Amino acid sequence: MTAGTSAASAEGFAPGLPERVMWKAQLRLLPLLFFAYMIAIIDRANISFAAQTMNADLGFSASVFGFAGGIFFVSYALLEVPSNMLMMRFGTRLWVTRIMISWGVISAAQMFVTTPLQFYALRFLLGAAEAGFFPAILYYASLWFPAQWRGRVISRFYVAQPVTQIVMGLVSGPILGLEGVSGLHGWQWLFLLEACPAVLMGIIIWRFLPDAPDRVGWLAPDERRWLTGTIAAEASSSTAHTSVFKAISDPRLLMFGIIWFLCTGGLNAYLVTMQLILAEKTGFSANSVGQLTAVCGVVGVIMLLGVSARSDQRQERFWHVILPWAVGAGAFIALAVSNLPVVAIIAAVLIAATILPVHSVFYAALTEGLHERHRAVSIAAVNTFGQFGSFLATSSFGVARDATGSYNAGLAAIAAGAMVSVVLLNSLRLKTVAKA
Repeated sequence: MTAGTSAASAEGFAPGLPERVMWKAQLRLLPLLFFAYMIAIIDRANISFAAQTMNADLGFSASVFGFAGGIFFVSYALLEVPSNMLMMRFGTRLWVTRIMISWGVISAAQMFVTTPLQFYALRFLLGAAEAGFFPAILYYASLWFPAQWRGRVISRFYVAQPVTQIVMGLVSGPILGLEGVSGLHGWQWLFLLEACPAVLMGIIIWRFLPDAPDRVGWLAPDERRWLTGTIAAEASSSTAHTSVFKAISDPRLLMFGIIWFLCTGGLNAYLVTMQLILAEKTGFSANSVGQLTAVCGVVGVIMLLGVSARSDQRQERFWHVILPWAVGAGAFIALAVSNLPVVAIIAAVLIAATILPVHSVFYAALTEGLHERHRAVSIAAVNTFGQFGSFLATSSFGVARDATGSYNAGLAAIAAGAMVSVVLLNSLRLKTVAKA
């Protein structure tokens, strides 16, 4: 019997009610959150596939591409917290609908790029349009799923990250093969076809995503009472700061932000240029690199679901992030120092199995103890650190490639950032244990 079931029985609810409510909520909500997040990743990361032919067609250097990939994160970071403050005013459903439709239109407009300045402008606008999306989804999940279920639940929509690698790896090659159809380049078709689902999903979110548990008919009255009561009890046991500024300047939150800056910044630089790196290291064609990306996605799905479930089962967060990140750092070092195709393949799979899959556990650790009043803004604040890190890392990655003729220096820097984040996360773990 789980803690949720025991508590529910003690309060007069039927045994098994918490599990029933969680199952209903996941069936109703997670498909919407999953597909919305998957579409967001596609529209953010498809330049990695487009670059294989776009850079040659338009004469873009690695520095131009890197800056365009990085400037997305600047506008995203600047508007992350304001976007989530507006979401708290207008509601998650309306705000996510606005985000998805606007980013779909802007993403499609990238097909008309002909100059670096146009590319920079559209990537900046895309970041502004998408700003606040992921923290909004995390905040929304926290309104429906109590802490003891949150690691698994976050993982089940966060799994969209590796699933997207599978989808993009399988479909982007054939779309790029539409070169010349209707007078368009393959990369233009890629931007157009992969942007349309965002607009459609925005409409679906508006129509089917409920605002809160107390407003749905698919939960019975006792189920609604248990869920709203449990969420309210968690909120009452959390510390509420007197202002948004105090909430986002909390030392614990700032430490999470610095860790996120170091680790996710480098990871995003890698993901934006992953196709180019693997093609350079392995000598594979665009289709073969896509297939390797799909394999990495499968490994990521398995690891993400397994690590998150184990973290929830043991109610332990920190070690479930620290150990995988340390392995991932080692994989980046191997990718940096070796030019052997087999080493590149193994390193790519190890990175897919470690760095990304434990992000859901990281966010579960972050959200525990955050009061509902400032949860969305606090998540956005931490994510903002990551966006600035992503801009710096992605932009520097391209400059280093042009300066040295390879991605090795950039990959070594990513490994160093990951190792420092492991040390800082362990320090935060020790402080948390001491406080308990």
